[in-house]
Amino acid sequence: MATVVVKAGEPLDKALKRFNKASSVKRKEARKREHWMSKKEKRRYKQEQSRSFR
Repeated sequence: MATVVVKAGEPLDKALKRFNKASSVKRKEARKREHWMSKKEKRRYKQEQSRSFR
């Protein structure tokens, strides 16, 4: 199971998002939860998707 330490002064929502991202075991599940991905991961995912539809 993934663990996330809540930093001092960090909102609980942000820590929860980090936990959900870390706990998503399958990449497929992470794609379904695209809003949890970082901007870099989103960009890579969208590039891969556009390549597959060419």
